[in-house]
Amino acid sequence: MNLANLARLRDEDLAGQVSTAPARALMESIVSEERAPAGRRLRGAPARRPRRALALGAVAVGLGVAVAIGVGLPGGPATRYANAAVSVERATDYFSVTVTDPAADPGRFEEAFRAVGLDVTVKRIPVPPDEVGRLVGPVVPEGFRGPGSIGVQGVEPCAGTFCAKVWLPARYSGRVVFGIGRPAAPGEPYADDVVDPSYEEALDGYRSHGRTVAEVRDELRRRKLKVGYRLWWTLPNGSFFDQRVTADRIEDGWVVEGSRHSSSDSVDLYVVPGPEAGPAPDPMTVYEAEPHWYDQTD
Repeated sequence: MNLANLARLRDEDLAGQVSTAPARALMESIVSEERAPAGRRLRGAPARRPRRALALGAVAVGLGVAVAIGVGLPGGPATRYANAAVSVERATDYFSVTVTDPAADPGRFEEAFRAVGLDVTVKRIPVPPDEVGRLVGPVVPEGFRGPGSIGVQGVEPCAGTFCAKVWLPARYSGRVVFGIGRPAAPGEPYADDVVDPSYEEALDGYRSHGRTVAEVRDELRRRKLKVGYRLWWTLPNGSFFDQRVTADRIEDGWVVEGSRHSSSDSVDLYVVPGPEAGPAPDPMTVYEAEPHWYDQTD
């Protein structure tokens, strides 16, 4: 669970604003808290035409060499850079990124990002099959303090494995972490990157939303899947967060908000806590208690 990911960046947010009052409130609390990293892989149609260096990326793949274009002052960052793994183009308020070889050494991705002026660490992280090759992040472990927006917005059509706009101040000097999705091994936990699991459904042909925990758990067992639980807390200001808990914290009659694969053989149920659960815990305490893919050593 990544608290800083809970304010989803949509197309109407590209000026640095969050579209809903709950999301605005949560984002304000996030950016004012230095301990809270920020970042999110974002989906949605682009609000403006992307500026992608697709031809440059294709050349880099074909030749297996690095190409840097548009160096300003001597020793300054390039505006475009490509190698066999990725091409990156720096615009005024975002970077266009085309992933061409998601299986490449992370150092090749770091090379490209650093060439355009970003202090980036890249990790290969386990993801579901449909997320392989995607760019996850950006995450700012020390806490993002604007101005501007951060996140990743997938772009289609794409000439590589994955294309995106990375919303990050062009001259940002802080340390940034990205993940590149790799195929997870059987049973290996996926790197958690969920924002809002409401209405998400892990089971083909089966709707978990609105059913009781007992009902959904029986269906998971019928399909020979393991089950995990996350309490889905909603705060008075309308913001929300999830908390991983053990089965003894869950009542059979509580209602499922959504379900999501946590590995190839297990599903997490996001459960609305009943009155017996007591008051919501402190979100930051919950957040700091959980492991995060961007903190783990390779």
